[in-house]
Amino acid sequence: MSLESLDFRGHLRSSFALVGDWAWKPLVFYAPSDSEIGALVRQQVIGHVDAAVVLWNRVRVDVGLPIPIAQSGSDLLVNGQSYVAPHGGAVGDLRLGVDVRLFGQAHERVTGAVGVQLFLPTGQTQAFSGDGGVRAWPRFMMAGDRGRLAWAAQVGVHLRPQDGCGCDLAPGHELTLGGSVGWRPVPTLLLGPELYASRAFSSRGAFSHAPPPVEVLLGGHILIARDWSASAGVAPGLTDGPGSPAARVVVGLQYTFLPAPHAGGAPPAWEAPAR
Repeated sequence: MSLESLDFRGHLRSSFALVGDWAWKPLVFYAPSDSEIGALVRQQVIGHVDAAVVLWNRVRVDVGLPIPIAQSGSDLLVNGQSYVAPHGGAVGDLRLGVDVRLFGQAHERVTGAVGVQLFLPTGQTQAFSGDGGVRAWPRFMMAGDRGRLAWAAQVGVHLRPQDGCGCDLAPGHELTLGGSVGWRPVPTLLLGPELYASRAFSSRGAFSHAPPPVEVLLGGHILIARDWSASAGVAPGLTDGPGSPAARVVVGLQYTFLPAPHAGGAPPAWEAPAR
């Protein structure tokens, strides 16, 4: 759900995805004693719309838009600073991305790629759906397959505005990390955990001393038709870091145009992306 299978096969090969994300208590203030002061964002429902196209068997261009459908929380006064909770729907920051395969092929033991995601300030800072400025996320990705086993890993640097929101909730620049491993009990089903985390290294506001957000998502991906797959997962937050909820549920539906079966032989047992 959060990492990549690095399937760059084909030219002008398209894919689309709709993903729903529900989070419980993703933004909570705590006292020095670790007691909860209040949940600025208690509940959040976000829909994600994504589309991508693969070019020349090596490049992938994608566009995505998060759409907060519903949010709720409590207005807070912390250390003399007032915070207004978001309510209702909004539009998030539009994401444009380009990834380039460096080595390996889909379903080989090791495939590597580099890419960058550019976020345009189409969101609303008062709704916590945008940073109030342009941000970039360069990253390096690896993935692979070996029999029934699949894996993926990622490291990046999220370059974010320092004060785009006009408040002290800007997280600052972040180092991002992720890893996943999956097992196929049958060829059309992939099950396994994904771990993802970030660590701010330039935050100056309310989050400057907060623990890093870390989540582990236990999920599955199933091929429901040749070009269609469905995904679902649940993630407990492992820390009280900002953005790491007490619980998260994610469901998705993906369409990926798959290459034709290999000439003279059977198609691979699993051709859908593990994303």
